[in-house]
Amino acid sequence: MKKTKMSADSGKAGILSFVHAADLHLDSPFTEISGIDPELGERLAKATFQSYEAIIELCIEEEVDFLLIAGDVYDSADKSLYAQVRFIEGLRKLEIAGIQVFICHGNHDPLEGWSASLTWPENVHIMSGDRAEVVKFKKDRENAAVIVGMSYPTRHIMKNLVKNFPKKEGNWPFTIGLLHCSVGSNPEHDPYAPCTLQDLRELNYDYWALGHIHTPSIVCKEAPIVIYPGNPQGRHFSENGARGCFVVDVSLGRDSSGRDISTRFIETDSVRWYIREISIEGLEKEGELIESLQSQLDEMRENSVGRSVICRFVLKGRGPLHHILRQEGFIEDLLRLLREGETWGRQFIWVERIEDDTLFPIEREILLKREDFVGDLVKIVEGLKTDENSRNEFHEVLSPLFGSRNGRKHISKIDDDEMNSLLQRAENILLDALLTEEDNEN
Repeated sequence: MKKTKMSADSGKAGILSFVHAADLHLDSPFTEISGIDPELGERLAKATFQSYEAIIELCIEEEVDFLLIAGDVYDSADKSLYAQVRFIEGLRKLEIAGIQVFICHGNHDPLEGWSASLTWPENVHIMSGDRAEVVKFKKDRENAAVIVGMSYPTRHIMKNLVKNFPKKEGNWPFTIGLLHCSVGSNPEHDPYAPCTLQDLRELNYDYWALGHIHTPSIVCKEAPIVIYPGNPQGRHFSENGARGCFVVDVSLGRDSSGRDISTRFIETDSVRWYIREISIEGLEKEGELIESLQSQLDEMRENSVGRSVICRFVLKGRGPLHHILRQEGFIEDLLRLLREGETWGRQFIWVERIEDDTLFPIEREILLKREDFVGDLVKIVEGLKTDENSRNEFHEVLSPLFGSRNGRKHISKIDDDEMNSLLQRAENILLDALLTEEDNEN
């Protein structure tokens, strides 16, 4: 097993301190939003670089010993020259500050991808793709940490790379595993380099610095500490909420069992994504809805601490405003009103969409008792939502649609939650067409 050494004489006395980041995805295109507004698209194109700059500034401000990046520095294997130059510029700032950097590559930026011929700073160590590398880190001329890591040689790594990692040796100090992988199952991400928490535990490391899962999460709080920092900048509504990285401080000492380890999540995103559900229940007039939406925007602006916001409103509940929301052009006018006057300054709030998921203001339980066409309709929908046999028969009827060659190109299978939502929306459309105001009053 090849071992290399890196050292630093800066940082906090008596403390091993590092930043754990992952999934920078520099130069992500944000294509969906830029198609709506070119100026907004231009601002978003800078967002991943701004979050990276925030990580560099954090490392310098915290006087950490090193930065760990657990894969997917870039958004694709054919990374742009611009992204590569900007990435190295940040690493050079850390070199001047005496901060080391350890990088492993993941499925989006495998080692086989194209790279420009650029000069790398001497403070950077990129993990090999053919073996797990063991790098000893010295602080004040003492062994302070061991970082064991491995990069993806190619994009599609479906084998357990943890099996290539050596067990912690008795004389090793604080030991960190650096890897881009999937621990357990996560339906939102492809299972690259899949492993189990038990696989990690068996190696007796102290900390696992992982990447690949974009939602920040502490998988294990006790030895070994296992953390996904998530991506430092959300790129769409599935990556909503706070995004950032972790600062880790470890008290140095010979007795590893008595070490104090603290972890802090630090927000680094410059643009934050929100999905807010607004109930129309209790709202009688259009002005009340506008006030409610504007109040949400004011709250987001106040709580975003200077960062910009992209939000989506989902209108829910039953009420008289449902009829108004269904009128042609009303949602578009409402959206234009909320966007009006917004400028692309340092902080902006952009309402991307308003979804109408409201319901006809009726008592559905009463409709279920009706002995007419409307009653039959509601009973059919209710059966499809609650009766397993009816649901299975319905799926069987739809199976040719999802199983055909042309169908697979455009649609994916629908789970029960999505099916219930579609059934409810279909019922709402039909009830809107069939029921009159007189029916509603009765």
